[in-house]
Amino acid sequence: MKLTRSWLENYIDIPFSTDELCHHLTMAGLEVDEVLPISKDYIIDIDLTPNRSDCLSVKGIARELSCINKQYKYKLDEKSKGINPTCEQIDFKFNIIEKNICPSYGFMYLKNLKPSCVTPKYIVKRLNDIGINLVHPLVDILNYIMIDIGQPMHAYDADKVKGEITVRFAKKNESFEALDGNKYKLSEDNIVVADSSGIISLAGIIGSNNCSVSEATKNIIIESAFFEPNAIANKARKLKLQTESSQRFERGVDYNLPKKALIELQCIILENKICDFSNFHFLDYKNLLPKQKEVKIEFDKIRKVIGIDLKDENIEKLLLSLGCDYNKKTHTVINPSYRFDLSIHADYIEEIARIYGYDNIPVVSERINIKPSKPYQPFHIINTIKKYLYDNGYSECINYSFVNNDFLENFDWKNEEFNEHHKITNYMSVEQNKLRSNLASSLIKNIEFNNNMNSENSYRFYEISNVFGEKVEQILTCVVSGDKEDENWASKKQKFDKYDMTTIVEDLSKSFGVNKSKLNYVIKDIFYNKKSYIVLTLSISELIKEKQGIQEEKFTNYSKLPYIRRDLSFLIDVTVRYKSILKLIEETNVHSLKKILLFDLYVGKNIPIDLKSLGMGFIFQDEIKTLTHEEADKHIEKILRALNDKFKIELRK
Repeated sequence: MKLTRSWLENYIDIPFSTDELCHHLTMAGLEVDEVLPISKDYIIDIDLTPNRSDCLSVKGIARELSCINKQYKYKLDEKSKGINPTCEQIDFKFNIIEKNICPSYGFMYLKNLKPSCVTPKYIVKRLNDIGINLVHPLVDILNYIMIDIGQPMHAYDADKVKGEITVRFAKKNESFEALDGNKYKLSEDNIVVADSSGIISLAGIIGSNNCSVSEATKNIIIESAFFEPNAIANKARKLKLQTESSQRFERGVDYNLPKKALIELQCIILENKICDFSNFHFLDYKNLLPKQKEVKIEFDKIRKVIGIDLKDENIEKLLLSLGCDYNKKTHTVINPSYRFDLSIHADYIEEIARIYGYDNIPVVSERINIKPSKPYQPFHIINTIKKYLYDNGYSECINYSFVNNDFLENFDWKNEEFNEHHKITNYMSVEQNKLRSNLASSLIKNIEFNNNMNSENSYRFYEISNVFGEKVEQILTCVVSGDKEDENWASKKQKFDKYDMTTIVEDLSKSFGVNKSKLNYVIKDIFYNKKSYIVLTLSISELIKEKQGIQEEKFTNYSKLPYIRRDLSFLIDVTVRYKSILKLIEETNVHSLKKILLFDLYVGKNIPIDLKSLGMGFIFQDEIKTLTHEEADKHIEKILRALNDKFKIELRK
């Protein structure tokens, strides 16, 4: 999202330098990628996360700044009411067939567009500053409004439209020629706007050449609609097409914006005397519009998660600054229509922390001993293999898992013909359209690349990675080419052969104490581009299973939930072993009991001669929810009953 500082100042006062402004944006999660100075102004390029569609406009960025810092005073929006039309609406018929996808469709008629009209100078400057090309005065104004407030609109040459305008799904194998000059074949899940002659636009993405606005255009129909985001998402990508309009609609546009956009358009047309305009009309199906979500706010939970003792009234102010409606009686909040992403309590916790300022939240380090009780065997095996290969002159390669349709890719890791690849439906390049089934092809191409850049007479490359054949398997592949030794007058040139690869297999089998016959490996000669390569491929997955048996070691994540500790001090018969106590407690089957500590053992004064005093700590922690003190007390009671029934313990006071 590109904008200029001066454009931003249309909406807010900025009492800071541009560097400070950019710092405030970045700290609020709207990362500034680049700042370019131009004459008495600055171009600011902001990288937005997909959930912040509300900031894909100058007004949205201004609203966000006024929210995170009250010194950015928001200016009143004067264009809040419609303007008296200067012509009548013509009798066009509209039919919204897919109402759930387009629950709000607005339109307005423009008449007698003057041939001499030009794009207003301030619009020309602002669009040029952020790199948007000028097309036609009316199209330029629509592009300006889209960047200004975030609502994409579309203009149709009214004299080219034939019959009824409908919003519907595309028909099977239906196609159209778009404004970019390309012809697109559509699928039945594409939503289109059409007249009786065919498609006049791919809804929310791009218009058709059939009804495009040109210098000869005199009368125009303006479309300003709300399209359901999921209906637009990925449709442009599948067609290898991306527009400013699709970028906004697929992320979600405020359903209240279509009307505001038409009001702004009327104001610009009237101010610059561009043409006559009618009143605007809307086909609204309000029951199908997105529903604003009511969420109950828990102040204590917010304070606990953020780790700061914020007062209730301060939390309320932060919620209101977001544009939310807050009900003090029910402690519920309703998100504004432009914030689709606020739907659950966790979203509001995140927003409160962000607006309060992450840099204002103190950092408290948590000390946890994460040293494993024993080495993770798969890592140990792979690291052992890597060290062996390094010691023997091999270089490690790391390649993409995405590959093309080259001849070498049509084999599995055992060098057998394979064509059942996992295809990538939304690939970015034909060079990366499927998942690789072997590693040899990538390594051979690595050798070719290196040979072209800086020719040598000996190459030893290897890679350890997953391949995607009939199943996903982790393998080691070594590829050698050329002479065994670097050029040396004292030794004869000797080429690599299969026995060099056999040596690797034998050395690894001895290193891991596994019989060579138990290893699943293949050694092959491959000829490619008139060169010979010797390839060893060995299954790491099967080697790991052979080493550790059928069972596979897995990491278990540490619970992020708080724990509760209870300490007990009791008297017990001296003949009872601590091991017996632990075994009994284990048999009580308290799942949330994570750890037992023996912090005190005493025999002597004030303790009966046949008894001993034990002090034990019990740590309870759940993996899916926060334990309550009442639950911890019940667990302790269960443990005490078991100890008392078997060992007749006596609690110390």
